[in-house]
Amino acid sequence: MDRNFLMFMATSMLILVVWQTFLAPEPAVEPPVEEAPAQSQPVDLEPSDPDRDPVAPRGSSNSLEISDTSDDIPARSVEKIRISSARWDAVFTSRGGGLESFELRDFVDKTLPDEPRMDMVTRGDEWDLALATPLRGLGHGDLSKLDYDVSRPDPNTLIFERTLRDITVRKTFLFEPDSYRFRLRIEVGNGTDHHLSPNFATVWPARAREGADFVEFNLGVYTNDALEMYVIVPPPALLFGGSGSADTQQYTGVEWVGAHTRYFLAAIVPDLPEKAQVQFLPVEPDREAVAKIKFNQDEIPPNGRLDREYQIYLGPKQTAELEAVGAHLDEAILKGWFPPLTVFFASALKTVEGVVGNYGVAIILITILVRILMAPLMTRQMKSMKRISAMQPEIKAVQEKFADDKTKQSEEMMAVYKKHDLSPFSMFSGCLPMFLQFPVFIGFYYALQGSILLRQQPFVGWMDDLSQPEALFTIPGIDLPVRLLPLMMGGAMFLQQKLAPQTAMDPAQARMMLWMMPIMFTVLFYQFASGLVLYWFVSTLIGIGQQALTNRSKD
Repeated sequence: MDRNFLMFMATSMLILVVWQTFLAPEPAVEPPVEEAPAQSQPVDLEPSDPDRDPVAPRGSSNSLEISDTSDDIPARSVEKIRISSARWDAVFTSRGGGLESFELRDFVDKTLPDEPRMDMVTRGDEWDLALATPLRGLGHGDLSKLDYDVSRPDPNTLIFERTLRDITVRKTFLFEPDSYRFRLRIEVGNGTDHHLSPNFATVWPARAREGADFVEFNLGVYTNDALEMYVIVPPPALLFGGSGSADTQQYTGVEWVGAHTRYFLAAIVPDLPEKAQVQFLPVEPDREAVAKIKFNQDEIPPNGRLDREYQIYLGPKQTAELEAVGAHLDEAILKGWFPPLTVFFASALKTVEGVVGNYGVAIILITILVRILMAPLMTRQMKSMKRISAMQPEIKAVQEKFADDKTKQSEEMMAVYKKHDLSPFSMFSGCLPMFLQFPVFIGFYYALQGSILLRQQPFVGWMDDLSQPEALFTIPGIDLPVRLLPLMMGGAMFLQQKLAPQTAMDPAQARMMLWMMPIMFTVLFYQFASGLVLYWFVSTLIGIGQQALTNRSKD
């Protein structure tokens, strides 16, 4: 669950509780956690040496002497292999037979100098190669440091192969034209007279980089029908700041594992999920971690061969692309509590933008449409509060007149409610439309927060990226950004509070509430993407107009 959204919901509920406590009129007759998902069971991945693949030699009389070093294997020249498609440019290396870079042609980071392409490989200090395969248990040290022979039998196939003392290791990359996905097949041929038990482990390093795309950065694993997160870089926050995960985490029965930002995903999908195991290891707090995936060990008999396969996805979080891979990869997209509503609003945004040509204008138009659809509920709420406010002088007079006779006071107050065709429960029915709007707000919230459609999309003027907080300018010396949109939103909320019907609360409390809600929401929304703030600002402006019309009406 997105932490900023949880903060917003907690703040909203707190304000609602305060409103009910201080703002709502006191009736004469009183009207009569979410559990966290269970953690996947950890599996022992040799914590003392998580890279090591044990060897299981057979036979007591002629057991094999296993060497765990590759120092005596002569080095070869390193070859860089560049492969391109319509969507990406990749660089592989013969040393380790892994991936050095995978740049997406259609996505650049405009927040950095020279606007570099998005590189899906996040090479770290401990692991500088993606899809490395240590295979230590074969007895020749870390094979991710070994030089492989390279061959390309066709444009869509890349093979790394090396034979070491009758053990042949082959890594085959099989590419799909015009796709962000490809396959990695790891084969081990056993030419010895002993059994081998490799686990076909591969590694994905995850080190955060500069740029807007890495403001949030996580490892994730889909297991037991749930997405488990390992936070590398927590989202920025003016309030309630957090830190990244710091402990080793282990899982078994894995459908996919990967590293992802808000809009991009690097995922490894094993061909045998029930045998797959994953380990997350911290390297540098709030900066770097590594994901390791392997299979349960299966023995390879003498003169036998065994292979395992991973499907790799390196690209944007686009629903159609992720669903084509399967394995619940689309769960990496933020969808919130009501996924159908989130999907609907994301589709609506794309459709409207296709007509008007600007996602900011699309947000405004959809907000207007949502408010029109919700107008009957909102009008009912506002009229209810207006009628409750109108009877407050009579309620106060009854309370003062019968202050010493609670029974009589209750009877007279019930008569006042009846006179105005209300009940002590009316205040709660007035809040009902507010709760009915939450699913709509949640769906639109996640459509704006999680959809890659808004990435680097401009609105007007300085609002050049609806997926990021806008900044008109930054105050020198303290580096505080001045964000006009949340400030205008706070002012609009103040005006809306000012127009709301007044209740019989203490004037000092009334003044406090008048300022508290706008200030709290301004501070909270100061860190949100400008697209979301734009939605709330426009919605508040419409609410002001609706409140003004309700105040002028006679019913």
